[in-house]
Amino acid sequence: MRPSTTRICTTILIVMISMSYLECAVDAQTPLDPIVVLFDASHSPHFAAGDATDGLKLMLDMVNASTRYVVRFHSGSPINDTVLRGVDVLIIASPGASSPFTNSEAASIGRLLNNGSSLMILGDPAIAQDSSYWSETTLQDLGSNIVINRLLDLLNVTGVRFSINATGGGTFWADSMFDYTHAVNKTSPWVLHMDSTTWDTSHPIFKDINELVLMAATLKPVSLVSSIARGYKTSFAQFRKGPNTFANTSFPNMSLEEFHKWPLNYSAINGTLPPWLSAFEYNGSRIVISGSTIMFTGRVLDVYKGTLKWFYTTDNARLFMNILGWLTEGFVQPETAILPMVALSSVVFIIGVVIYTIKKRKQ
Repeated sequence: MRPSTTRICTTILIVMISMSYLECAVDAQTPLDPIVVLFDASHSPHFAAGDATDGLKLMLDMVNASTRYVVRFHSGSPINDTVLRGVDVLIIASPGASSPFTNSEAASIGRLLNNGSSLMILGDPAIAQDSSYWSETTLQDLGSNIVINRLLDLLNVTGVRFSINATGGGTFWADSMFDYTHAVNKTSPWVLHMDSTTWDTSHPIFKDINELVLMAATLKPVSLVSSIARGYKTSFAQFRKGPNTFANTSFPNMSLEEFHKWPLNYSAINGTLPPWLSAFEYNGSRIVISGSTIMFTGRVLDVYKGTLKWFYTTDNARLFMNILGWLTEGFVQPETAILPMVALSSVVFIIGVVIYTIKKRKQ
């Protein structure tokens, strides 16, 4: 005698429920396509991507070592649509004054942004003869942020610029932020220890960031809306006074009247909380602009008899990773078990309804 439909449905239901309790080996989650990060090495960056001692290799190796990102490098030819194909984040870090971006390159970067990819721009402060880095000729023009400002002009990104002093002879110098109260070493008031009172702790970029050590150029305007990190009330910023020196850093407490009288000496005075990090959305993409590349390098801190490297200092490396995380938020959607579970539950539910209906009809 053939079993009834009720018995068949009941048996199927019991088997499905029993199988759900069985242990079995399953494949790991399907590997996700990594997020492509492109480092621009074609505009004479001051810090080489492949140099662990003086450049950004330690930082970029950390990025590459994660399962989330893969780092690529571009050098030689100008940036174009082919170079940027498939790129999720473009990093432009401390480009040299002799390597400006062309209109064509800016157009390609603009299309990259219009397609939803992100942009990380890192500048640097200028240095003077009393810096331990001055003996290296390649760093004497550190802070060539005019190249970045002009790129932002070409991209039509308004609202934020590096503070720059145009001096005689067509030379453009970025400023540097100083603070005697929060200096790591009083002899180097441009190497600063920053704490969480100086940044927006609610922003994802500063998640689990407790302290930083940096030397940075500042952004303008001082009241920059997109700024998420600033100096202290005791912080001030100066332009280079001449080819080798800054203005009088021993006199930071200048008045507003003096500030207006000598505007080319100072870009921010005490109490103005000069901004150095900006993060904002732009036409569906995201952009981060920072006044410091050097804080992520393998170089030794610019302090007297320094031995500690920037990369290993406080939460510097974590900040870089957080910036990348914010720039790529939502880029990868991992596969989820919710839909399969919903489908299975629905099948079980339907079978139950069928069994119940059949039983009710037989009654």
